[in-house]
Amino acid sequence: MTNRDFFKILIKVVGLYFFIQVLFTFLPSQIGFLNFNSDSSIMVGTIIYVVFIILFITGILYFLIRFPEKIIDLFKLDQNFDQQKISINNFNQKNILTIALIIIGGFLVIENINTLLSGLYLVFRKSMNPLFPISENSSIALILPALNLLLGGILLTFRKSITNYFEK
Repeated sequence: MTNRDFFKILIKVVGLYFFIQVLFTFLPSQIGFLNFNSDSSIMVGTIIYVVFIILFITGILYFLIRFPEKIIDLFKLDQNFDQQKISINNFNQKNILTIALIIIGGFLVIENINTLLSGLYLVFRKSMNPLFPISENSSIALILPALNLLLGGILLTFRKSITNYFEK
């Protein structure tokens, strides 16, 4: 199996995991935003938001499952390996650490994008309607997912440098 084939499979598995998370966790929480007792303008805005989020996530899922090659090319996932083929016998510390950084970074991004989008929507809705109830800790609820997204992006982008640092 080549490195490229391995990452294609891995990205498709991550897409499937993302689909399951969206289906059973994210969509029910977003549909919970629909408050049928509220003003019609707020209701329309909420419906537009939910439809936008569903379309956005569907686009991400489609891209993950249909075009994993573009993701591999964008992040250059199949480069900087000692060998072009993955063999269980040839796994060394550097390859394992690089793959682990990619997996951890990918999951940090996927797990926290939903939380950040929901939190941003709540803050936006609060700014539009001052009577909308929101937790006093909403800034912390935005900071933590944003930091996790940033950390995931750093792990994906600088995985080679991080691997070389830990290899010393």
